[in-house]
Amino acid sequence: MTNQTVKNKGTKNNLPLRLNIIFLTVFLAFSGLILRLGYVQIVNGEHYNKMLHASDTQTARIDSARGKIMDTNGTILADNKAELAIVYIRNLGISGAESLQIAKKLSRLITMDSDAMERVSDRDKREFYILNKYPDLRKAYNQYLSTEEQNNLEKKPSQAYKLLLSRVPEKNISHFSKRDMQVMAIMHEFNQASNLNPHIIKRGLTVSDKEYVNVVDHLDEFNGTIQTADVSSRVYTKNAPKYIGKIGDIPQEKIDNYLAAGYRRDDKVGISKLEQQYESYLRGIPMELTYNTKKGVPTGNPTIKEGKRGDDVRLTIDIRLQDKMNQILESNIKAAMSLPGNNLNNSAYAVALNPKTGAVLAIGGKKFENGKFTDATNEAINAQFAMGSAVKGATELTGFQHHAVPEHFRDMPIEYDESTGQRLFTSWEKGGLGALTPETALQFSSNVFMAKIVSNMAGITLTPAGGRYKANLPYATTPRFIQAVNNLRNGYNQFGLGVKTGIDLPTEGTGYNGGMPPQSGLIHQFAIGQYDTYTPLQMAQYISTIANGGYRMQTHFLESVHAPGSDPNQPGPTVYTYQPRVLNTLGNNKRDLERVQHGLYLVTHGTGGTGNVVLGAPGTQKYKIAAKTGTAQIDQNDLSLYNETLVSYAPYDNPQIAVSVVVPSVRSGRQNQQIALEVIKAYDDLYHYTDQKGQKK
Repeated sequence: MTNQTVKNKGTKNNLPLRLNIIFLTVFLAFSGLILRLGYVQIVNGEHYNKMLHASDTQTARIDSARGKIMDTNGTILADNKAELAIVYIRNLGISGAESLQIAKKLSRLITMDSDAMERVSDRDKREFYILNKYPDLRKAYNQYLSTEEQNNLEKKPSQAYKLLLSRVPEKNISHFSKRDMQVMAIMHEFNQASNLNPHIIKRGLTVSDKEYVNVVDHLDEFNGTIQTADVSSRVYTKNAPKYIGKIGDIPQEKIDNYLAAGYRRDDKVGISKLEQQYESYLRGIPMELTYNTKKGVPTGNPTIKEGKRGDDVRLTIDIRLQDKMNQILESNIKAAMSLPGNNLNNSAYAVALNPKTGAVLAIGGKKFENGKFTDATNEAINAQFAMGSAVKGATELTGFQHHAVPEHFRDMPIEYDESTGQRLFTSWEKGGLGALTPETALQFSSNVFMAKIVSNMAGITLTPAGGRYKANLPYATTPRFIQAVNNLRNGYNQFGLGVKTGIDLPTEGTGYNGGMPPQSGLIHQFAIGQYDTYTPLQMAQYISTIANGGYRMQTHFLESVHAPGSDPNQPGPTVYTYQPRVLNTLGNNKRDLERVQHGLYLVTHGTGGTGNVVLGAPGTQKYKIAAKTGTAQIDQNDLSLYNETLVSYAPYDNPQIAVSVVVPSVRSGRQNQQIALEVIKAYDDLYHYTDQKGQKK
C-alpha cells in the first residue's frame, strides 16, 4: 500500500507542469497563426486581392486584320477586305438547351446562306431534334437508353450523348421546316466554337445591313454570347506572285507551337511563302472582350479593348518588272516550242536580283500544260537543274584560289584511256578552239580549259599527242583527287552554288550534290556544270557575287516593315528596315575577279563570244551586259537534248541587275539569251540606267 501511495502522489505533483507545457504550446501556435495572418493580410494583401479579382473576369479575343504586303513602290499585293461579322462566344455555363434557345432567337434576326445550310450534318439534325423535344435531357436518355446503358456510361458523358443521338429514328430527322434548318445552321456554327473563343456565325455585313442593325439592337438579350466584330478577309491582287503565299488553318503538326505563342486553334495564319515567313509582323493585335463572371460563368456584356491591324510588309520586288518577266517567259516558251525538235520544252525560269544588296527584283517560272500557262515560280527557287557552262566563272575563280589556272592553254580534245570506259572530252568545237587565256576561255566557253584547271588541282596530266591530249587519270580514291573534288565543290559553295542562298522563305532548294565521282575523269564534267545541279536562284546569287566584286549577299524579299498609317495609300511609320548581309567573301584577289569579269564581258562583246549574237547584237550593246551562256546535256542516250542556261548582269561597269535563266529540255534556239535581254531591257525601261541619269542605286 505504501509503495502505491507514493506513486500516485508523484503523478499528481507532475500534472501542473504538463498543463503549463500544453498551455505554452497552444499559446505559441496561436501566436504563430496570428503572425502569419497578419503577414498575409498586410504584406501580401494586395497580391491576393488582385488574384481574387482576377478570378472574377475572363477574357475572349477577336483577331484584328493582318498587315498588308506591298511591292517596293507601295503597290498592294495582299490586302484585307474589311467587313462586319456576327460572332458567338461560348462559355462552359451554357447548356445544350440554352444554346438552342440562343440559336432560335438569333435565327429571327439573321439568315444563313446556302453554304451554311449545306454544312448542316446528320448529327446536327439529330441534336436539334433531341434538344427541341427534350429540354430535360434526362427524359431523352430514359426514352432511348436502357438503365443498364446509362449506368455503364455514367462516367462517360460524351459517349452516352453520342449513343443517344444515334438512337434517334431516321423518320424523326427527315422533315424539317426552313426555319428549323436556319436554326440548325446556326447551331452547327455554335458547335465549332471553343470556350471563350469568338466564332464567326456570319460575315460580309456592313453597318447599313438590316441583319447587322437587328443584332446590334438586341445584343442585350444575349447576355454576352452574341457580339458584333470588325473582321476582314484576305484578298490578293490578280497578279500577286505565288511567293506571296496564302493564309489558312494552323497546320496540325505546328498547333502546339502556335498555342504556346498565344494563338487559338481556329486562328488563320500564314501557311506558305512570305505570308508564313513574316507571320509575326503581319498578325494583328486581337480585340479583347473582358467578361465579369459568376461562379466561373461570364455574365452580361463585356468590356471591349480595341485591337490593332498587323504591320505592313514592303518587299524589294517591283511588280511591274515581275509582270513583264512573266510575259517574257510565256512569249519565249511559245517561241521555243515552235522550233523543230523542241516538243519537250514547255517551261522556263528567270531570277533577277540586285547584285549589290541581294534584293529580289523579280522571280518567275512558267509552264505550258494542257493548253494553258501555269505559275511555276516555286521551281525557280526549289527545283534543280544541270546548268552546264554557265558555271565556268566559278570554275576559274576557284582555280585561281588554288593556283591552278594556266595563263595560256591550247584547246584540243582530251582522250581518256579506253579502260576507263569514258569517251573523248571536247569543247563545242570538236577540233579545238586554239590557244586561250582565262578571259578568252570564257569568251568561247572552252570545256578543255576548265578541264585543265581541275586537272591541275587533281593531279591529272594532259600530254599533247597528235592534236589531242592523252589524259593520265589517277584513281578516284587518291587523296589528291578527293581533295580536288572537295576544293572545287567548296569553291562553288562560296558563290552560293550547292548551298542555301538565305532567302527569306520557309523553304528553298539547294540542288543536288553528286558526291565523290566514281571515276576520276568525271571531275572534268563537274568543271563544266554537268555533275552537281543547282537552282535558278542559286545561279543568280552566283553571278551577283562576281558582279559586285566578290561578296555573296544574302538574297531577300523584305525591304521594310511599317506600322499601320493614317493614309491607307501610304506606308505608315517604319518599324524595321532590312540591312543587306554579306554571307561570305570570295578567296580571290581583285585581279582574279577583274579577269573573270572581263571574260564575261567578252562573251557578249567580243568577236565570236557565245552570247554575242543576241546580247551583243547592234542595238543591244547600250545595255552593257556581261554574261555566261550554258548548255547542259541531260540525256546520255540523246545528246542533242539539253538545258539552255545563262547568267548575266548589267551594266558591267556598275552592276544594278543580275539575271539567271533556265530553259529546260530544248534542242535548238537561244531563248536563254533572249529572256535575259528582254528582262534587262524591261528593267532599263523602268529605271533608265542606260541614260546615266537617275540610276537606281
